[in-house]
Amino acid sequence: MRYRMIGLDLDGTLLNERGVVSEANRLAVARAREAGVMVVPCTGRGWQEAKEPMQAIFGEVSFKESSHEAASDSRDMPLPGVFNTGAAVCDVRSGRSLDLAIIEPHLAHEIVQCLRHLPESILIFRDISQVGHDYMVTGQGSLTPNTQWWFQKSGATVHYQSDVAIDDLRHTLRVGIVASPVRMRTATERLCEALGDRVFFHSFEAVQMPDPSESMHILEIFAAGVDKWRGLSWVAQAHGIEPDEIACMGDEVNDLQMLRAAGCPIAMGNAIADAKAAARYVTKSHREDGVAYAIDQLMSGRWE
Repeated sequence: MRYRMIGLDLDGTLLNERGVVSEANRLAVARAREAGVMVVPCTGRGWQEAKEPMQAIFGEVSFKESSHEAASDSRDMPLPGVFNTGAAVCDVRSGRSLDLAIIEPHLAHEIVQCLRHLPESILIFRDISQVGHDYMVTGQGSLTPNTQWWFQKSGATVHYQSDVAIDDLRHTLRVGIVASPVRMRTATERLCEALGDRVFFHSFEAVQMPDPSESMHILEIFAAGVDKWRGLSWVAQAHGIEPDEIACMGDEVNDLQMLRAAGCPIAMGNAIADAKAAARYVTKSHREDGVAYAIDQLMSGRWE
């Protein structure tokens, strides 16, 4: 196999329609790793939110209070993953931050002021090792039922603060809201008008609560230049891997940058049209173990 690294999206890609890693996908990832290929999860989730699938493919994962300290020996060398759509690179086993791309506090405050009058709460994702929580919830709006469900399901730690000053926004990795598609258009129009290209943002369907009455979308806002390819490139450079030695798989708008830049971009059968257009190959859907199929094609040399 010519590719030394596989960047692997989670939701809609590695995870099936029930949100779990199938046995076929788990075994395929294990085969790739045994063959010496670095498999790097590349997800919009934070580390805590991704613990369950990380456990399935990498074994024991648990946040360590000393996670900010350097690894003591080769047995503790970090196993990197790309989280928060590239704003964070963390050790998948411990959650230790390896590289962060924060939103400068003054800019984060501008984003919050732009969104604070919306009827949905503002979700500020921060570096837990510095502030002790994953999300700060603020603004004049309220949490959607979908967001409340996600916080409970993922085990994310949440801090509520009605008003925030600039100093409260240090260590911010992402600002976002969860809303209906119609409401999302209002938010993105306001954001474009106020901040333009000083930030990078996108919106797409959020992970849905069981039997939802309404499909909810998530708006994610980052510092300019932050995306999954930024995080994946950081990992590749740290290991001496060139872009044309990287294969990646994804399905959504937050995968487009890495699909367009990787040596072998692969879209899922369930991917959006833009992702398929950016890909060299289209594998089976996440319901049909598309990751396992693609890994087998890569390892056999049929996909080059």
